[in-house]
Amino acid sequence: MATAASPSMALGAAGHVATARASAASRARAASSVGASTRFASPGSSRSPSLARRRVPHRRPVSRARVSAGPNESDASTADSRSTAADTDEEYDVIVIGSGIGGLSAASLLAKYGYSVKVFESHYLAGGCCHMFDHRDKDGGLWQFEVGPSIWEGLDRPTGNPLRMVFDALGEEMPVETYDGISMWTEEGHWRFQVGDDDAPGGFCDLLREKSTDPELAIKEWKALKNRLEPLYDALDACPLTALRQDAGLLVSTVIAIPFYLTHPKVMLDIPYILDSFHKLSQQYVTEPFLKQWIDMLAFFSGFPAEGTMGATMIYSIPGFHRPGASLCAPVGGTQAVVDKLVGALEKFGGTMELKKHVEEIIVEDGEATGVRLKGGRIARAKHAVVSNATVWDTIPLLPDRTELEAQGLPQAADWAEDMAEIPALGSIMHLFLGIDATGLPDLDPSHLAVLDWSRPLGDPQNVVTIFIPTVLDPAVAPEGKHIIHVYTAGSEPFDLWEGKDRNSAEYKAYKRERAQILWDTIERIIPDIKQRVEVEIYASPLTHQRFLRRHRGTYGPALKAGGRLFGTLPLPEVPQPGVLSPIPKLVRCGDSVFPGVGVPAVAASGAIAASTLAPLPKHLGLMWDVARAQGDFWKKNPTWMRDYHHGKNAPFHPRGQHPAGGAEHMKPEEFYLAAEAKTKISAFIGKGGLSDVAEEPIGGR
Repeated sequence: MATAASPSMALGAAGHVATARASAASRARAASSVGASTRFASPGSSRSPSLARRRVPHRRPVSRARVSAGPNESDASTADSRSTAADTDEEYDVIVIGSGIGGLSAASLLAKYGYSVKVFESHYLAGGCCHMFDHRDKDGGLWQFEVGPSIWEGLDRPTGNPLRMVFDALGEEMPVETYDGISMWTEEGHWRFQVGDDDAPGGFCDLLREKSTDPELAIKEWKALKNRLEPLYDALDACPLTALRQDAGLLVSTVIAIPFYLTHPKVMLDIPYILDSFHKLSQQYVTEPFLKQWIDMLAFFSGFPAEGTMGATMIYSIPGFHRPGASLCAPVGGTQAVVDKLVGALEKFGGTMELKKHVEEIIVEDGEATGVRLKGGRIARAKHAVVSNATVWDTIPLLPDRTELEAQGLPQAADWAEDMAEIPALGSIMHLFLGIDATGLPDLDPSHLAVLDWSRPLGDPQNVVTIFIPTVLDPAVAPEGKHIIHVYTAGSEPFDLWEGKDRNSAEYKAYKRERAQILWDTIERIIPDIKQRVEVEIYASPLTHQRFLRRHRGTYGPALKAGGRLFGTLPLPEVPQPGVLSPIPKLVRCGDSVFPGVGVPAVAASGAIAASTLAPLPKHLGLMWDVARAQGDFWKKNPTWMRDYHHGKNAPFHPRGQHPAGGAEHMKPEEFYLAAEAKTKISAFIGKGGLSDVAEEPIGGR
């Protein structure tokens, strides 16, 4: 499930520096002492072995005799040595491994900073978990299916959304379509969460009046919580994403926050709540059951309910969703359009990217990362840094083993690598991609969220389902008169259930249908006759995630809960995620397994932090000015934006064309669909393999 929103990730004072989680283990403390900032080394982030779910095997040294013939072919006399960056004339300032949103954000910003940048992407499509795939039906109709995030916020105007700020820094604009709410499907029936002004008709207060057990109490508690969050929200905005870096330059880049903190001194006492588990703040105000459930659901986009979600995420999300002018959005052209914008920015500033280029080794020599070796033997040298956008579990096997690291004087890095490999992982996702005949269907909400049973944990793999219908907002991604529907579980599908299954077997295909039944049950609540409308039907499993997205065990991300204590004992919260730096000089990471965590806004933030950390401070300050100027220019060009919003000129989409007269909506199926006649389903096309009743994978083949 994609995160709906994320904080600008401003932390304030010393909290900024603590972007690597410390462990009580003595070897982690030793690793913390290695940093030489001029070589981009920093304290390592260590995890207790007790957190391990499944250990990632450390890669053994790769003999260069195994490298295939090519421009870097070596002879048998070097068979026992590792690859070295000296073996190539191909050189860049920075090499980025992976083209997810985090990697592309880092790469494009580094290119803007003036570095020569090369991105190597293993897949034949850029975007990592955020991309689309094309499907042609037997009549030649083109369907463009969304693979990744479905709920976006804060791209339509200047906000603290890190991805929006990256676009502002790059001088790019991302056209979006906006809408005003999410349809919710629970055991009580259907209801609608409307963003924006709580007191507007159909707003959140109307919802609380209809759904809560004690409406007066729920509204009172809700407003008290919001009032408490407002100054913390402003504190995040005072020191935005573009100010963060992981070195001593942070003391200069964050001075922009000083005026706010001087005029709001009481906020300093609340700074720990930004880093701590959100439930420690929300439980002080919220007791009404329905409101508690909703806060847990909103937090769950991060992978955890309120208990375990970092406060910054909710401090940004709650006020952001419930302000006049708030809306949800979807990129025009789909998620691939976001990726294309970032790739375009990379190339605009002189960077380049190569697809279908799998990195097999991060070369470490003379005590620092110096380049990469690709599958097939090609070697590329990095003068300034190697940035890995791969997950932590997929990065560690690319490094030398303990013996080699220790031989290079990096014993702390060896400890760090072993501890990083033991970080626990969240589950994976089951997907159902549908192309349907939309005849007779009126406008539905683009986004739907189903919770089957509030009494079960939200992390139950068969309890929470997300549905996104992009063609409601952007019909161009499907043939005329058709809808595309993406139905998927909430990032908690156990990989163990799938491990070892033969993807070509009948058993595997049957098991996909069995595990996807919850997806069918959910979408049938919205469109009861959907099976008669289906023209394209494609499934994806955790094995699909593992294979095509190159993600360890197909994981949604790291299972790093907020709420721990600094150094295990101090009465201050620790940041649950590691920082972007590593104990290996010139090796930097970004993506969802570093701070600030899971979700599109968070990974964009990680990419920006990585880029700014590598850049000289004066260039970083210049980029901050570019963002501020871009945001100011927007409001100069659109001075009536808010007024137009309230008068309908740029009001977000609503399924009935206008806001309801009052109260949360309760729609029955017969009120919004007309049954279609039964017909034969068109078989799905599988890459170059012909026709089948169900496509094996949603992202083609290699």
